[in-house]
Amino acid sequence: MPTLTPSSDEMRSRTVRFDAIQPKKARLDAGEGVPAELLEKIAANAIYLYMAPAGMGGTNQNPGITGPSGLTVNVCRCPPGDGPLLHAHDRTTETFMTIKGAFDISWGDRGEHSTRLNAFDMISIPPKVMRTFRNTENEESVLLVLIQGDNRDVAADIQYAPEVGMDVERDYGIAARKKLESFGWRFDAQLGSKQAVE
Repeated sequence: MPTLTPSSDEMRSRTVRFDAIQPKKARLDAGEGVPAELLEKIAANAIYLYMAPAGMGGTNQNPGITGPSGLTVNVCRCPPGDGPLLHAHDRTTETFMTIKGAFDISWGDRGEHSTRLNAFDMISIPPKVMRTFRNTENEESVLLVLIQGDNRDVAADIQYAPEVGMDVERDYGIAARKKLESFGWRFDAQLGSKQAVE
């Protein structure tokens, strides 16, 4: 196999600098008209999209770098007590690794099961499992989040319970709900889970 030597410019296009990446919340509030307060309610406080496949829609616009098919790489910075609402991914696997601090990872239709991830601990949540994470520390914690699936799955594969959609509509209006749905976020998770098959 012949090796390659990319130019410095090419390698710069494959590098993400933290001080140059904007959290999803700020991008969506500014460019998509989704109130930051709504995103804070249902998603982690600051989600940085480091890498996503080319041409991804949904909330995967403007990744730091374009990466391989079927993988997104995110970093979540969460103040104490912060994390997303319980949600599922229908067709993708979501893997969490604590970089700084600690997180409780909960799963099950009501989040009835949980484990604590300390720094550099990792857990991989399979498709169709309701899950969430919460910073359990008294200071900011940082979580690496990898989402894997085929290209169509990675961008628009988030489901919440129907009552979350009703809450969004009640508190922020039908237009906000429809905007989230336009990203592929759904409010139709069918709770009443079956035991997972190994």
